[in-house]
Amino acid sequence: MDGMISVEVPQEWFEGIQGEQEAVIQEVVRLGIYEFKLRRALEMYQAGGGSLGYVATQVGLNNSDLVIEARSRGIEPPFDEQTVREELGL
Repeated sequence: MDGMISVEVPQEWFEGIQGEQEAVIQEVVRLGIYEFKLRRALEMYQAGGGSLGYVATQVGLNNSDLVIEARSRGIEPPFDEQTVREELGL
């Protein structure tokens, strides 16, 4: 998607935030979109939608960032006996 998106945001949402308003708004939107993508990817992963790498690609996140975020939230990949054997080359 190319171009710009316009969104109306209530001024009171920015009360108490210091800095150049345009830069602050851009940072808030960037962080919000990142968090939204992160949540979406983790939901997809936990629902069995694919590996962390796959869901990271689907939502446009860096794979290693998603792995770090998943671990920090206590989300570990499922391992069963067959997975362990495959990982060990048995």
